[in-house]
Amino acid sequence: MADAAPMPTDDTLLRARLGSVYALAVPTIAMDLLGSTLLAGYFWSPARAGWLLTWLGATVVLCAGRGGAAFAFRTGRIAHVPARSIAKLLVLFAGLSALLWSGAVGWMLDVGTDNQVMFVVCIVLAAVSMTIANVAYWPVYAMFAMPVTLAAASGLALSGRPGHLVLAGAGFALALAMLAISRRLANQIVHAYRLAITNQALVDSLGERGRELEQACDALERVSRTDPLTGLANRRSRDMRLADEWTRAVRNGGSLAVVAIDVDRFKKFNDTHGHDEGDRALQAVADMLQAGIRVPIDLAARQGGEEFMLILPGVDLAGAASIAERVRVMVAKCGADPAYALPDKVTISLGVAAMEPAAGRSVHELTIAADAALYQAKMGGRNRYELGTITPVASAA
Repeated sequence: MADAAPMPTDDTLLRARLGSVYALAVPTIAMDLLGSTLLAGYFWSPARAGWLLTWLGATVVLCAGRGGAAFAFRTGRIAHVPARSIAKLLVLFAGLSALLWSGAVGWMLDVGTDNQVMFVVCIVLAAVSMTIANVAYWPVYAMFAMPVTLAAASGLALSGRPGHLVLAGAGFALALAMLAISRRLANQIVHAYRLAITNQALVDSLGERGRELEQACDALERVSRTDPLTGLANRRSRDMRLADEWTRAVRNGGSLAVVAIDVDRFKKFNDTHGHDEGDRALQAVADMLQAGIRVPIDLAARQGGEEFMLILPGVDLAGAASIAERVRVMVAKCGADPAYALPDKVTISLGVAAMEPAAGRSVHELTIAADAALYQAKMGGRNRYELGTITPVASAA
């Protein structure tokens, strides 16, 4: 059964919500500056210049702080800071902004003319509407929208204008409605974020499982092609490589050589020193064969038991004989190498065959000739190589 999708952590979810708020920081800050400037300009008079300039200055400083925090968050400069600490800073900025707006709005509605009151109400509605973008993290929205809306309602209540109580009541009702609606909307957004993060985690998990499965398949493929004791190619891999090289040589021309190899008197070695030492001897032979060929052009394979084979693409009979002699000498010397410390000398016999593959010929001619040459080397005293003979095409015809 597949594992359940990992649930998003509180920190991950909170950062996603804060990211949505900070993504809209520029327009909300611009709204704040524009609204403050319009209100100050509409209520400007020499008598009010002092406190209006102070209010505007405080607003600019606060907006600069908000902008700096948004930049730091968006560029990852505060990625090490816990999400809850960033959220507290965001709520603090919203509360300070609400404090500045609430004081100004309440006073302006109390002392302003009818036209000025209508203008302030419009600006307040615009500001509260713009900050709905912050509902992804509801405390930020509530910290600004609620105090400003309530300040507007209180200012209308204190203004003494005809119908001021009705307008104030409508303002209070609007504040409560906005509180309930925004909270419900925020919950839906949080749920959507949670689903999105969970789905992304599931996608990432499936991707990781896919990579693990691919790696497992690659490992299984390697195991299916590799001899577990020596690490060389196994018989199946040898057959596939030999067929591929034969086909390539038929198509492109050139020679193909093989060297059939058998460890001399291996049964006696095994019976005398035990299977563990016998395995070590086979591993030493495999190391010498691998070291004596052109990897990855050539291939060293273990065919089974103490039998090995070298596949040498593009190598003629003389070149194959040279390689055979080289690996024979290396194997004969490896028993004395401290890296192997074999209990007895190990030698190999080799049969060398080469031909130019062509249509109408068979790769089996090559391997049969190499096996026959190996038999001659065994009969000739072992620890040597012999050259195989392949009937030319003209004679075969």
